Amino acid sequence: MASTDTPGRIEIEPDGLITIVTIANEARANSLDDGMLSALAEALSADALGDARAVVLTGAGDRNFSGGVDLRARDGEALTDAVRTGERLLGRAAAAVEGCPVPVIAALNGNAFGGALEIAMAADWRLAARGARFGMPPARLGWVYAAEGIQRFVRVAGAPATRELFLTGRPIDAERARQIGIVNRVVDRLELVDLAVADALAVAENGPIAVAGMRSVIRAIEDGVAPSEAGEIAERWRQRAFQSEDIEEGLRAFREKRDPEFHGR
Repeated sequence: MASTDTPGRIEIEPDGLITIVTIANEARANSLDDGMLSALAEALSADALGDARAVVLTGAGDRNFSGGVDLRARDGEALTDAVRTGERLLGRAAAAVEGCPVPVIAALNGNAFGGALEIAMAADWRLAARGARFGMPPARLGWVYAAEGIQRFVRVAGAPATRELFLTGRPIDAERARQIGIVNRVVDRLELVDLAVADALAVAENGPIAVAGMRSVIRAIEDGVAPSEAGEIAERWRQRAFQSEDIEEGLRAFREKRDPEFHGR
C-alpha cells in the first residue's frame, strides 16, 4: 500500500469476507503513478487478501474512477520512455486484477480512460455510475496499444466494438458501454458501491471451491480453449468439489432450509 503522505495512494479496506480497494488521487483525476500501480498489484495478491473471498475495486470521489497512467509523474523522462515504463507497470497491475485469486468487481464511480479502463476490463464484471464516460485515446496520441490490453476488450466486447473504441478514440457514455457489454449494469452513483458490495457478498457467501472452479472454466472458454480442454479443467474442479466438505455442507443446508457455512475445504 502506498504511503498516505504521497499525492496518490491505493486504499485497502477489509470488510469481513470482502475487501474494498480504492484508487485515491483526486487531485489528478485518480490517475495512477508508478507507486500506485505497484501497490494495486500487491493489494490483489493472495497474501494481501488473506481470507477475503471477493474484491470491490473503485475510485475515490464522485467524478473519476481513474484517468489512467499518470505520465506527468514522470516529467523527467522522454515521453516515449515514460509511456513504455507506464505500460509495463500497468500491464502488471491489470494482470493482478485478472489473476486475482478471488473475483474482482469494478465499481466505476466516474470516468475511466486509457489504462484505467483496461484495469477495469480485467475485473470479473463491472458496474458503472450513470453519467460516467469511458475512452481509449492511444490513437489520438499516436501510439499502438499493447496487444494484451486490446485482447481484454475483444474478449469482453468483441472485435467491432473494440475497433470503434480504439480507432476513433472517442469517449462513450455508460449506457453505450452497457450496450456493447463493457459494463453489466448502469446505476445511480449513490447506490453504486453498495450494489457492488452486495454482488461481492453474494459471491463471498457461496462455496469458495465452486466459485473458483466455475471462474476458471469460464475464463478458459472465454480464452477460446478447445472444448475438450475446457471439459478437462471443469472435471478437475468437479472432482475437487465432490470430495470437499463444502458440498456436504451445501446439500445439508439445502435440506435443512438454512444458509450454508462454507470454509473452502
